[in-house]
Amino acid sequence: MLLGAIVISPVWAGVIATTDAVVLKDRGGVPQLLRNLWKNSAAGLEVGIVPGLVAAVALVNWHAISPVFAVPLAISGCAGVLLLLASCYAFSLRVTSGLRGKRLWFTALHLVARAPMVPLGVLALAFVALLLGTSVTASLLLLAPGPVALFASAGTWMEKDALHR
Repeated sequence: MLLGAIVISPVWAGVIATTDAVVLKDRGGVPQLLRNLWKNSAAGLEVGIVPGLVAAVALVNWHAISPVFAVPLAISGCAGVLLLLASCYAFSLRVTSGLRGKRLWFTALHLVARAPMVPLGVLALAFVALLLGTSVTASLLLLAPGPVALFASAGTWMEKDALHR
């Protein structure tokens, strides 16, 4: 879990920064994607390590056989799901708005409580893309991150604008 968070999060932050630019400013492209990958890798690692660490703790609790670990498993499992949903908002809020720390996660969790369908839609779209990539052709996996990131960016900024109204 931690290795996945360390490898995927910096790249995902660059993709999200590019789709945020497309949603907010109507510009994007491969040169901007490459700049964003370099510029936002540390921010992506900051955001991705939090749900990865909580999910790793949940897996450790799951493999503990003792019934004493049932309560920590339930708590870390619920926290992992909430942070996974909040990370759909948190990447955009971190790379584009510049929010950090507690304020980033409280804002992302507030947006999840306000509109849970956006992160659920992001996860469903990623799941369908993964299914299509493994069942139809693997070349679809190369195209999947773009629409998923665009959906996440558009949902984040739509809800953030609705929050300020």
